[in-house]
Amino acid sequence: MPDRSTWRYDAALLLVVLIWGLNFPVIKVPLAAMHPFTVNLFRFCVSVATLGVLWAAEARRRGHAFAEPVRRMPGVVVGLGLVGHVGYQVLFILGIARTTAGSAALIIASSPMWTALLGHVLGIDRMAPKGWAGLVLSTLGVAVVVLAGEGEIDFSGEVFLGNVLMLVGSVMWALYTVYSRPALARGAAPLGLAFFSVLVAFPVLAALGLATVQTTAWAAVDAWVWAALVFSGGLSTGLAYYLWNIAVRRVGPSQTAAFSNLVPFVALVAAFLLLREPVTLAQVLGGALIVGGLVVMRRARVVAPAT
Repeated sequence: MPDRSTWRYDAALLLVVLIWGLNFPVIKVPLAAMHPFTVNLFRFCVSVATLGVLWAAEARRRGHAFAEPVRRMPGVVVGLGLVGHVGYQVLFILGIARTTAGSAALIIASSPMWTALLGHVLGIDRMAPKGWAGLVLSTLGVAVVVLAGEGEIDFSGEVFLGNVLMLVGSVMWALYTVYSRPALARGAAPLGLAFFSVLVAFPVLAALGLATVQTTAWAAVDAWVWAALVFSGGLSTGLAYYLWNIAVRRVGPSQTAAFSNLVPFVALVAAFLLLREPVTLAQVLGGALIVGGLVVMRRARVVAPAT
């Protein structure tokens, strides 16, 4: 039987799943009043502050210098910031502004599949034969969601463009994951890398946001909009990431990764309840193929999850 501490970490991971699943419909609230880049500006103001406080506390507790990740590997920090927090976050916010929260969550859930493929191609991890079967299943699921997630195929529509942007964003996050592995293997603190890579990206995200802030419909910006920005920036990018990395360290990456499979289904249910987004047959079928394929791949070889 699991001991009490294991249950505590399981509860923390379920909280992370809830936060990440809710983030997909929640981010739609400020997008109704603000340009996507302006939304990124405000939510990453919160993210930088949250991650900075969390990293300062962890660095002091562990006896690390606050700027240690930058001093040890400045090139890695800059690269991670440009790939994971400029490239990915720009694609994410532009994509989710155009597609549904449910489809966005299902497409992003495929990121571990791309992580495994990139790791294999770059020679970082070798995928077992069974893993290729899982890759095929997940790829079919992604194709179903991208092409027909909303119930019909329309290559000229905004939703299709949003799905494609989310797909490219998913690949970008996989590249971030693969690129971060050597640094983590050399003992870099995950939270420190996350904070400083976000800090590197923030000037670019802020510049894009300031360029579009004048388009904001300020009359529609109420307390719910600000609450959604704080939730997305402080909880989804900040607290949830912190809890996730604690769980990886204490209970292992394989057990932790299993919880990420629940995120798209939480997002689908939350989008239905909060936004009245219909759950389509294509989303259910595509989601089942994506998650089923990831389960097969993880049993063949451990894959690091996206966050």
